Amino acid sequence: MIHLTKNDFKIEWYSGSGAGGQHRNKHKNCCRITHLESGFVERGTGSKSRVSNQKEAFIKLANRVVKWIMENNKEDKDINTETIRTYAEYRNIVHDIASGLKLPYKDIVINGNLGPMIDERRKSKGGL
Repeated sequence: MIHLTKNDFKIEWYSGSGAGGQHRNKHKNCCRITHLESGFVERGTGSKSRVSNQKEAFIKLANRVVKWIMENNKEDKDINTETIRTYAEYRNIVHDIASGLKLPYKDIVINGNLGPMIDERRKSKGGL
């Protein structure tokens, strides 16, 4: 699982240039986001809205960062892409793939009773 926090990014605001008139040229509504670890930079400048520009920049940057992380960790043994459990609220079922155990969604997720799933998983993996 990839886990990024806002501390992994640097967000800067600046005034745009070009067409757009006074709002674009005098207000700091253009966004530049830098991913600190990789050094990737993306900009959002397509709108007058700060929120839209930040969202635009972040979506472009997130795609690049995730791709970069996945490429750098292809041979990393610590990354496990195995599906452990499937959660289906609409069918009221949680299915542990390795052990085959199926329990009601309400008991596992709503009530927070994950113990039986973990115990069964340990038994199926030989006491892990």
